[in-house]
Amino acid sequence: MGFISNVTGTLSDSISSELKDQHLETFRTDSLGQDILVKRAVRQNSFGRNQGSSEIISAGSKVIIPAGTYALMIDNGKIVDSVTEPGIYTWENSSSGSILSGGVKSVMGDVFDRFRFAGEVTKSQRIYFVNGLEIMNQTSNESLHLPYPDPVYGTLYFKFKIMFSFRIVDPVRFFKKTGKATTVYDYMGSPALPKQPFTEVQDHMEEALNLCGSRDKVPFPQLLSNKSKLKDAVNETISEVWYEQRGMVVESIAMTGLTLDEASRKRVEQFDSAKIFADDPAALQALVALGLTKAMNSAASNPAGAMTGFAGLGMAGTVAGNIQNGVSAFGGQSVTGPETCPFCGTPLPLQKPLEYCPACNADIRSYFQGMS
Repeated sequence: MGFISNVTGTLSDSISSELKDQHLETFRTDSLGQDILVKRAVRQNSFGRNQGSSEIISAGSKVIIPAGTYALMIDNGKIVDSVTEPGIYTWENSSSGSILSGGVKSVMGDVFDRFRFAGEVTKSQRIYFVNGLEIMNQTSNESLHLPYPDPVYGTLYFKFKIMFSFRIVDPVRFFKKTGKATTVYDYMGSPALPKQPFTEVQDHMEEALNLCGSRDKVPFPQLLSNKSKLKDAVNETISEVWYEQRGMVVESIAMTGLTLDEASRKRVEQFDSAKIFADDPAALQALVALGLTKAMNSAASNPAGAMTGFAGLGMAGTVAGNIQNGVSAFGGQSVTGPETCPFCGTPLPLQKPLEYCPACNADIRSYFQGMS
């Protein structure tokens, strides 16, 4: 008699627990914002009538998905469906049916399963929301010291920090890697203690910079403003880890606090100065004039006497004048020709032939004899 009583009680509990799970549920969430990556959906239960198991989602239940959010339907541990567009969806393929949606046969099967397990629920259905927004301002306190193969200046060395944003683009791959509710802090860490996904970006920065300089030919002055090239290079170098394994991509990236080392800074300054004079002969003339002005000031204060200083200045002025004349004569063109010294290219006056070049002191008498 006791055994029959136990069976009756178990059957009653099985039917009762199944009936509690017959109401259809609605699942919704607000935007997950900048702090949450994965959140388990909680059913709306405003009137308190659905008191069934939180592990059961009946077929026919509704899922409301906001913009910038994905949804995953998990039935007995397996991802059976995913949604990547906002809207209202009906979960039709749940293994738990509902009388309210016409699944009588499935419901009777569930009752029998619960009876066999003393009224306990034998299934598990869950819905997870996954963040599809751009997650901003990922940074660390650590500075990187890396070389850059600049196509113009040669290899430069600089120090900088990175700040980047990322986005989950494949929620199924991402969830398979996490398998639970996750926050941005849990996954990426903090600026003081970045976790593995963040350090993976740092580890691939040298390879990405090498692509920008060697392949894409981005000069250093344009690197900070050419963020799209840098972003593409970073994604290319970490794609196997970030996209193929985690379903994530770097959405944007910036280099902050960038400083060149002393040798690299001097090289950039020297190259830029030389380029200015090569492109603008007038700038070279201005430099010569500036140099003469400084020389005259120095000569006037020469302890050995102003005349000694000006004597030296006279020789310098002769050379400087030849340089200025040469710049004016060729206007940025080559100085070789019948009016220049064949040894150093200094312009020579035809009206007053010289015996020696004023710049290099070469014997040019035979040169003028050949011209006469």
